[in-house]
Amino acid sequence: MLFGVKLANEMYKPWAASYIDYERLKRLLKEDDDQTAPKDRHNAKLWTEKDESTFVAALDAELEKVYEFESHKYADLKDKLSAVEGRIPSNGDDSASAQADFDAFEKELDRTLAEAQELEKFTRLNYTGFFKIVKKHDRLYSTYSVRPLLQVRLAALPFNSENYSPILYKLSSLYAYVRDHKAGLPQELHPEGTLSRAPTSSATTTVKSFKFWVHPDNLMEVKTFILRHLPLLIYNPQSNKILNLSTPDPTITTLYFDNPEFQLYLEKLESRETASSVRLRWYGKLNSHPEIFFERKFADPEDKEVVQEQRIPIKEKYVKPFIDGTYSMEKSIRKMRERGSPVAEVEKFEKVVADIQSFIRDNNLQPVLRAVYSRTAFQIPDDDRVRISIDNDIDLIREDALDSTRPIRDPEDWHRHDIDDMGLEHPFKTIRKGEISRFPYAVLEIKVAMRTGDKKIRPSWVKDLMASHLVKEAPKFSKFAHGVSMLFDDEEYINVLPYWLSELEKDIRRDPEQAYAEELNRKKFGDQPLDLSLKALSSSPAAGAFGNDAVASLLAAVGEQSAIHGRQESISISLRSYVDEADREHQQIIREDIDEDEEDESSSSSDEEEVEEEGEAGTSSRRRRKHRKSRARAAKSWFKRHRKASDKAFKLPPGVERPKRLLTQSGQVMVEPKVWLANERTFNKWLQVTVLLSALTFGLYNAAGQYNTTAHRLAYTYFILTIFCGCWGYGVYMHRIKAIQMRSGKHLDSPVGPVVICAGLLAAIILNYYLDA
Repeated sequence: MLFGVKLANEMYKPWAASYIDYERLKRLLKEDDDQTAPKDRHNAKLWTEKDESTFVAALDAELEKVYEFESHKYADLKDKLSAVEGRIPSNGDDSASAQADFDAFEKELDRTLAEAQELEKFTRLNYTGFFKIVKKHDRLYSTYSVRPLLQVRLAALPFNSENYSPILYKLSSLYAYVRDHKAGLPQELHPEGTLSRAPTSSATTTVKSFKFWVHPDNLMEVKTFILRHLPLLIYNPQSNKILNLSTPDPTITTLYFDNPEFQLYLEKLESRETASSVRLRWYGKLNSHPEIFFERKFADPEDKEVVQEQRIPIKEKYVKPFIDGTYSMEKSIRKMRERGSPVAEVEKFEKVVADIQSFIRDNNLQPVLRAVYSRTAFQIPDDDRVRISIDNDIDLIREDALDSTRPIRDPEDWHRHDIDDMGLEHPFKTIRKGEISRFPYAVLEIKVAMRTGDKKIRPSWVKDLMASHLVKEAPKFSKFAHGVSMLFDDEEYINVLPYWLSELEKDIRRDPEQAYAEELNRKKFGDQPLDLSLKALSSSPAAGAFGNDAVASLLAAVGEQSAIHGRQESISISLRSYVDEADREHQQIIREDIDEDEEDESSSSSDEEEVEEEGEAGTSSRRRRKHRKSRARAAKSWFKRHRKASDKAFKLPPGVERPKRLLTQSGQVMVEPKVWLANERTFNKWLQVTVLLSALTFGLYNAAGQYNTTAHRLAYTYFILTIFCGCWGYGVYMHRIKAIQMRSGKHLDSPVGPVVICAGLLAAIILNYYLDA
């Protein structure tokens, strides 16, 4: 979508006059100042100093207009929140007038929240618009570069750098007041009406975690949606001092450990029972000496679905000795004993220290990846039934010393000093390109305490958020796994990649109406198509393609996985490979007999004639062949009937038709450029060999003389090889182009040509020696 159309569709109509006049700036790039005679602006000679001055002046005027409006609205929002805060109604008066005051208070709060959301969207659209128009200008007229000027003016008029955390904090406290004191509180979230007495999760409940991606365009809307139901969890690094609400969301730094074989990465990606993780975590910058935590997560030996966490605080100067095994927290243990801590607590601490140290030592772990991100957390105090966190501005940075010749980190230290000593922040512009990967979306994690055996998500607003167009489901997403796959793939350290990498190439934003229709479809049909198809398959003639026992075991595996993981998580890797293998076998049977199936009557009649004409020796083999063909035809006809029945049962949305061709056989041929270039590079190599042989041929022929028959024979031999080399190279080139265009699965190797060339050259050399002798 063109940005001009996007701006017109998404702008807030009451503020339309305050947005960047994108169309006017585009006209200034294309027409004369009086806008009467069109010019060919793509010719830089027609773009004069006057045109440049006019455009720059208009751009600066638009920037000042946007800045003034945004600053005024931001200050107005803060004033409105202060006024709303001053009009908090008394919660001791139950009269009708007091209730009316409370309703008006809540409506005013909703309006203020909506206005804050629109202001953030206003800022984002205008910021994008300025860079779009400047990029267009610099592309058309490269002799005049406006981008440096725009960056200088944005530094002087920073309308895009407003911190919305203070507004969100105030809104959070006001909405918390509404939840606490308004009559008719949602019983599903506050059954007792108070936050402090809300029960936490117990042994009869399990915590279910759901992960989603959030596009930056939807981030503010997601935060404001959650604010209506959960308060912000404010992190205060100076807990003994006055809380400063003007501080932005805390920056979290996590250092992940792994070994040179990336054992922890593979275990996590393959969801093994032994999957564990070790990391260092701190809040803020390391040069401010924050508290550092050593953490280890692993599956409970008794219940693999429960993840246990071991965590110990450690000072910065002891991190390296702890990793090396020369320090085992002796000072901390001695202080605990001096303070009179319970013996059980001291022993538990010693066990955690020993477990973490032995795990690092046994697996040869070292820091390999740093993740830096800002976190916004939502949670009711003393109530862990619904916990939500949003991580944005995610930067994944290499922290390894795997290559001894070019280590990223000093092998004698545990962290990168070029980042921590200088206090670098997002977006880490000084980090080299191959050492950093910036995740394009925010990560939303929802943790819900659910009763054992209960699959229904409560409260309902959480389910509404999960099914909305604002989020994209990303089950089992991991910052650690994503960072390793993005930063270590080129080094050939890993050969297994996470499933979600292909999703990054798509736009995760969805139309609200489409998302609503998909949710209605999901509620109506659920996961029935998969279950019914598999069960019907087990009783169908097609089950012979891969055996009833295989289908039964497949159904049992699906049922077991569904019971354990629920319907939100995908089937395991081994099960998916099993399904793919079974499907390939079935497709191979159908593909082998497709020609016979198209001519059923003629084939059957010809088979009968052959049986009569031939002897009894080949009767059994022909019967087996006929039986195999009939079984394939029965399987194919059953799949056709089942597909038609499924199509009738499933009602497509209006305007959507069932495709007549498979997706792999329709649309444009989307092939990576490296595939085409590899084919051309191979053709160029053949041409190079052809030129060398032709030079040898004509050089030998011209230098031979009139009566040198030996040289003439060798020249003819080389000439034949030259013709063959050129024709073979061109033929292979065209054959591979056709295979790429047709999405063929055939092998593209052609070993015959090089063998013929080598054999011909060897024969020519032997002939030369033989004739000279």
